[in-house]
Amino acid sequence: MDTARQGTTLKPGGFQLWERELIDSPEVKRKATVAQLYFLDYYFHLLGYISARKERRKAFDASTAARNVSSAEYAKEFKSYCGRERVVLRKRRTKLKVEQFHIIAQVGQGGYGEVYLARKQETGEVCALKKMRKRTLAKMDEIRHVLVERDILRATQTPWLVKLLYAFQDPEHVYLAMEYVPGGDFRTLLNNSGVLKEEHARYYISEMFACVNELHKLGYIHRDLKPENFLVDASGHVKLTDFGLATGALNPRLIHNLKDKLDKVKDNEVVQRSTLERRSIYRSMRAADARYADSIVGSPDYMAPEVLRGKPYTYSVDYWSLGCILFEFLAGFPPFSGGTPEETWTNLKNWTKVLRRPEYDKPEDLIFNLSDVAWDAVTRLIAHASVRYSSLEQIEKHPFFAGVKWKDLRSIQAPFIPALDSEIDTGYYDDFTSPEDMAKYAEVKEKQRNVERVREKEEPFNRGVWVGFTFGRHGVGLNARGMGGGSNEEGTLTTMF
Repeated sequence: MDTARQGTTLKPGGFQLWERELIDSPEVKRKATVAQLYFLDYYFHLLGYISARKERRKAFDASTAARNVSSAEYAKEFKSYCGRERVVLRKRRTKLKVEQFHIIAQVGQGGYGEVYLARKQETGEVCALKKMRKRTLAKMDEIRHVLVERDILRATQTPWLVKLLYAFQDPEHVYLAMEYVPGGDFRTLLNNSGVLKEEHARYYISEMFACVNELHKLGYIHRDLKPENFLVDASGHVKLTDFGLATGALNPRLIHNLKDKLDKVKDNEVVQRSTLERRSIYRSMRAADARYADSIVGSPDYMAPEVLRGKPYTYSVDYWSLGCILFEFLAGFPPFSGGTPEETWTNLKNWTKVLRRPEYDKPEDLIFNLSDVAWDAVTRLIAHASVRYSSLEQIEKHPFFAGVKWKDLRSIQAPFIPALDSEIDTGYYDDFTSPEDMAKYAEVKEKQRNVERVREKEEPFNRGVWVGFTFGRHGVGLNARGMGGGSNEEGTLTTMF
């Protein structure tokens, strides 16, 4: 140990101060959690397989003994038994391929890939299959984000976060097969319902806090929360998805882009608009561009100032985002939305001047006025980082959340339950065979074309970055010789670090 290193005072447990600070950092906690889950899951499935195999042999021996079969008949049955065991073993070692999934329908489209509703042919499992091109991810510096998303999906054992079923790859693409959440994203629900009653707003935002709390417990900060990131399951409850930005550092290109947009509006005057005018403008924008959140010119309505400015930030940035979502639930528009992207950026730059309590004076609109306790909850979240709420414990104690059964949220009936015909119902997603629905994705398609025009990096594409990406239900490294006696991929843990 280098005794000359700064901070040599020992803390309990024999650690020096600098060592304790390192151990307590969110990044190290994240790595420790994921590594622990990796080894626990690996040995759980390995020992589980061995135990199940012993049970099958025990059952076979008990059956043949009870029937008092002859030696010749026993040899015949034992040969058949061994054949079945080889099939089980072969399935554990088989490399997963996209051809093993039957594509039912497309349910999502982004700048870097597509999402399909699919069924795994061998097991009949229904999943949302996310397909991304390796070279596109490499030239846009998005590989780390995909690896982090894979780690988060893999690590979760909670109903609040979308689960990962399989992760696999081929020479051109990487695939994430996730649980299919049939109720669509929360934006769809919000578009259909408009302003929410306070009791319903409290219900949904409480579930969203529960989702984000689970992510924080894993050591991650989402940083880009918006209604589109929350999915509605078959029972009407909420799940968090899309963890691409939940990593230690934002893409430098993105940071520069955000700061540049703020700098361009630094001299702009804030446009003062009435509550009704802002609500009307936002509805018009949504009607004209249903994929506003995916738009190139769309702005980060829910992103905290620290993130926009490229400044240091903490878990509380996700609470700012949830505060903006709560505001939209109750007001019908995000707190800083403007008539144009430039106006929205101006509002974000001057957020302390723009944040105002929505006020209605017409008798028919008075029901939309926020209660004092609801407005107080909003301003505890949309606040300067030094005073902003940053923990679930603080949320639970606020009067707005009085009566919320935090430990039993998913047992309470949701205000809205999706009407589904089957487990493969896609009615709450856009129809990718409909020209009308596809018109919503014009700017997303343009983004894809812009991405394709970006020059690839001069250094050769390194396929090694994807080592260890593979994952399956039978344990880490499934479909990559995932058995203890097989030749598992080297460096499986590299995706964690």
